[in-house]
Parts: sequence; structure tokens; C-alpha cells
Amino acid sequence: MANPKLDMGKAWTQATGLIGANRDTIGAIAGLFFFLPSLAASLLMPEMAATAAVPPAGSGGDQAAQMQAMLDQMSAMYADNWPLIAALSIIQFVGSLSLLALLADRGRPTVGEALVAGVKSSPAYLIAQLLSAFAIALAVGIPLGVLTAVGSPIVTLLAGAVLVLFAIYAFMKFSLLAPVIAIEGERGPLRALTRSWRLTKGNSIRIALFLLLLFFTIGIIAALVSGLLGVVFAALGSEIALVGNGVVSAAVNSGIGVIFLVVIASIHRQLAGLSPEGLAATFE
Repeated sequence: MANPKLDMGKAWTQATGLIGANRDTIGAIAGLFFFLPSLAASLLMPEMAATAAVPPAGSGGDQAAQMQAMLDQMSAMYADNWPLIAALSIIQFVGSLSLLALLADRGRPTVGEALVAGVKSSPAYLIAQLLSAFAIALAVGIPLGVLTAVGSPIVTLLAGAVLVLFAIYAFMKFSLLAPVIAIEGERGPLRALTRSWRLTKGNSIRIALFLLLLFFTIGIIAALVSGLLGVVFAALGSEIALVGNGVVSAAVNSGIGVIFLVVIASIHRQLAGLSPEGLAATFE
């Protein structure tokens, strides 16, 4: 039987409905697992924001040197702070799965139950992510490496563009991996990958366009808000600017993360054909 076609409008409406109906519990998880880690990263590693700045204009050689210097600085920053970055990543990793478990189509779990589900889901999700990343890297890297060694630059460039599109397609095929594991409770990494691939059949381009349009819009709004508040904070002094920009950055990152996860949950709910009874239970 053919998969249903993704209705983008319905997915967005359902996502906003899920946020409204579960705002307290979603807020608790977002604050604990997204906002606080992001704020800690901003305050403890302010050099991360500095290294992300665009290098000033100049000649091509100067720009290449400045870009290389910025990359070297970022590499050194990650090397010096990798324990903290790893710890914060794990916290957000568990929080993402917990938030998805909170939106399960099986009544309304408590925050505690969602956290337990998130922790239990983490090993399977980590293994599945590593497997998918490894498979995509092989599928793209091996042909590109062979063409680079034996092909002309033009052929290599064209093939590289095709391989990049394939990589994006593959990422869309595995985009429902997290809800399959956290919401459906699938703990087998290979079975979860297969399930995500099947659920997205016939909808990969729709999912990609939906996410692109959604986060392009959200990204513009977030950039405007951050920029305006950054100017205000800068006028109040360096210390206030550091804390204020950290709070704004953490809030923006948390909001974008929550929207992304709830949208993915909504897409999964629609394509998986979950029961109307379960949907009604979520909105009670």
C-alpha cells in the first residue's frame, strides 16, 4: 500500500497544536535540556561566538588565510573544550528523545516517564545514527575519491554535486529515525533505520522542502531578534552583553530545537497513520 502524501499545512497545524497542548511539559524539558546547556556553552565558551564571525573583506589570498585561521582557532577551541561540549551534547541528545517520547501516541506520559524513555532510547538512537552516517559517508566518499583520483575536475565537480544531493536525500530518508525510536519504542537500530526509510517513501522531497521553508523563515526571524537585542546589550557594557547575548542565543536555539522536534513528531504522526484515539488523548 502506498504511503500517504505529506500535507505540510496539516503537519504545521498539528505541530502548533502539540506545542499548545503540552506547553508546560515541553517547556520543562526544553528549559532543562536545551536552554540551560546552550546558556552554559555561551557563558563558558564565549570564544565560540567570536570564531564564528565572518572574516573581513580583502583579497582572495587574504580571505583564504583568514578563513584558515578561523578554522584553526575553532579546531583549537573544540580540542580544548571537548569534555564540556560532549557532556552538553549528551544532555541535549537525551532531552530530544525525551521530548519526542512526551508526544507519544499513547495517552499523555509524565515528564518523568518521558525522561526514562529518552534515556532508554539513547543507545539505539546513537547506534542507528552512527550506522546511517557511516553508510552515507561510504556511499559518497568512495565514488568521490575514485573520481578525484582518475576523473577530470569538471566530472568530479558534477559528480560531487550529484553525491551531495544523494546525501541530502539519504538524510531525509532517515529524518524520522528519532520518533521511530522514541515514540514507537523501536530499539533495534537496523529496524529503526528501515522503518524510517519506509515511512518517508514518496515524501522525501516534501519533507526537505517543508523543513527548508520552515527553518528559513524561523532563521530570518531569529537573526533579526538576536541582532536587535545584541545592539541593545552592546550599548549597556561588555559584561551585560555577554550574559544578555548568551540568554538570547540559548532561548533562540531552544525554540528552534523544540520546533524542529515537534515538527518531526507531527510528520511522523501523519505518515505513520497513528490512531485518531491516540491523537485525541494527546489533546485532552
